[in-house]
Amino acid sequence: MATEAARADLARKALELYLEEHCGERRWRYPIAGSGVAVCDIVDLMTDLLLLARLSGHDPCAVLRKTQVHLDAETGERC
Repeated sequence: MATEAARADLARKALELYLEEHCGERRWRYPIAGSGVAVCDIVDLMTDLLLLARLSGHDPCAVLRKTQVHLDAETGERC
């Protein structure tokens, strides 16, 4: 299984590709100092993934719940 850092790097690459397609549509962006990743960009990508889930016949709320369970299990953190 890939490490947390390797998985985060893969997610960063996916986000970068996503942003390349939407460079003109971004309205606000506030990255944390030194990170270069803005929470609004992550939210936009996650929203579009949930739209994909819905259009593919999945319940977006169920996807979010399952994601939360996975995050809790992998990081030990609860949101």
